[in-house]
Amino acid sequence: MTPRVGFIIISEPYPDENYLNYCGTMENAPSSCIVCGSRDRELLMERDPWRIYRCTSCGLGALDPRPTGEELKELYTRDYFASQYDEGAEPGSVEFKKWLSLLEHRVRFFRKEKAWGRLLDVGCGNGYFMALCRSKGYDVQGIDVSTWAATYATKTLGLTVHIGQIDDVDLLGDQFDIITMWHLLEHTRNPRHVLEKVKGWLEGDGILAVEVPNYEGRDARVYWEDWIGWQFPFHFFHFTPTCLRRLLTDCGFHLVKAKDYHSETVKRALKRIPVASIFARRIAKFYSGHSIAVLAELRKDTGA
Repeated sequence: MTPRVGFIIISEPYPDENYLNYCGTMENAPSSCIVCGSRDRELLMERDPWRIYRCTSCGLGALDPRPTGEELKELYTRDYFASQYDEGAEPGSVEFKKWLSLLEHRVRFFRKEKAWGRLLDVGCGNGYFMALCRSKGYDVQGIDVSTWAATYATKTLGLTVHIGQIDDVDLLGDQFDIITMWHLLEHTRNPRHVLEKVKGWLEGDGILAVEVPNYEGRDARVYWEDWIGWQFPFHFFHFTPTCLRRLLTDCGFHLVKAKDYHSETVKRALKRIPVASIFARRIAKFYSGHSIAVLAELRKDTGA
């Protein structure tokens, strides 16, 4: 399996072999695009038994059919979460510090806009990012579906984690200055609904950070059928920069800034060339990579 660091995903082929013969209970995706409402679509990607259809109007990709809600409980097992993170490093260890260091770029993404405040990490996993934010002075909470991952976050790291799907969580009117969703939105059954719900948890001047895989990126185009971003059957939706921005705008957010991760494919190719290797990272920044990140705030005309 390709190594992944807290959802900082290295773009190499990832065949999802364990799920190619999946035969659990399935359901159809919504007949209308959840971004633009169009019913017109075309096949984007196919790997039996999975098919992803692209909305011809806005570009959103949707897995159809897909596992039911009950089946997801069986799919999101300890093995899945251990493959995405790890078994949990000892706090203060070299390994633990390495994990936190690898996540520093995410804090930098919103630090200038919010240097302090209450932070909610939706899809927090084992809590490395929350631990990092806590060390920088943020008051942190998290949400995750995995009891196993949350146990490490709560028992070992001493963090507050609400366990369950986002609809199962009642924060009792809590308001947050920052809400983060790192590689979470593509897993949800209805990203529009998720954004509408978290909007109600934001302070009036709060900010939302969203990061998702980008199937229009250079890395996706190079690997395509073997691209790790498909992650059958866990990723229900597949975004482009355009349709993500449109969805956020429709849900009452104003975009503050966006980040397009550099292409690992280009960087690695250049590093094989002695002269070019020195400038590999700089050149790779001109090519879109695996993921895109967006920082947004509540639009003032929504009355939110």
